[in-house]
Amino acid sequence: MLNPENLKEQIKPLVFPLGARGSIAGQNPDIKAYLDFYGINFETGSTDVRHSIGSIDSCNYKVACHLFEKSDARGTFFLLHGYYDHVGLFARIIRFLLEQDFNVLAYDLPGHGLSSGKPATIPDFSVYTLILEDILTHCEGHLPKPWHAFGQSTGCAILTDCLINREAHGKASPFQQVILSAPLVRPWKWTLGRLQLQLAKLFITQLPRTYTRNSRKKSFLELSHNDPLSATILPIQWVLAMDRWIRRIESSKIKSPVSPLILQGTFDRTVDAKHNIAVLEKLYTQPSVYYLEDARHHLPNELDETIDDYLSWLTSKLNAQSA
Repeated sequence: MLNPENLKEQIKPLVFPLGARGSIAGQNPDIKAYLDFYGINFETGSTDVRHSIGSIDSCNYKVACHLFEKSDARGTFFLLHGYYDHVGLFARIIRFLLEQDFNVLAYDLPGHGLSSGKPATIPDFSVYTLILEDILTHCEGHLPKPWHAFGQSTGCAILTDCLINREAHGKASPFQQVILSAPLVRPWKWTLGRLQLQLAKLFITQLPRTYTRNSRKKSFLELSHNDPLSATILPIQWVLAMDRWIRRIESSKIKSPVSPLILQGTFDRTVDAKHNIAVLEKLYTQPSVYYLEDARHHLPNELDETIDDYLSWLTSKLNAQSA
């Protein structure tokens, strides 16, 4: 069984330049067991993928970062996971991006995976954005451009917040292409949820995590419901932080010049897709939306045929852009 605290203790700072070294998986049996458990050991057996793991200090957190480097990469993707997730659950997306000859910098949000912090919470969503900016600054001059971004759910909220903030301050987007998978603005049935939140905050600080069928892939549901790196509580602090962010982003009059690629399942019961897409169409410039019939929320871990469908669409879009 994986020991999260033991793994966290073994993560050293991510310092550039990385220099020549042997395989991390080969040097550290605990890290190898972790990589193998989640299927993200892409370095072992490969001649053109190098994997580094290290932490970046930001906002009083130690943020665990994975860097998957491809020889002769044509750019770098920054991968931002969703709530209750961590990098280990994104094997299929990381492999796809490596196959497309991109480097991948993926990191665990505070309170998630191998990063420090109270489980599954944040004082304010702006902290997520500050951490992303710190990571971008840390990587500047060390990872090949153009830079791109892939977000899942809450990861999309962080990207949207970052891009709207940058536009508001006259700063260019750091990303050429942005992919938003099942983007979060409002959760499903949020009008009722907001009323429940106002009542709950008066009496409790957390609730047990509610596990939902957010994918049609049974093996993923079994893993996510028994994941040693996933939280089992829902802190009220996090929901309040999300609510403040929703009010802030929905009232924004700023429009980002970025034209994201949006993936959305038609049977998503985690986020309010109809409402959210309408909001994102106001915040972004001509987003392209690709709907996936009957797909649920966790698109990176949906049925293989669904993943193959949207990866084919993304491939055509990415290749058209680089042509």
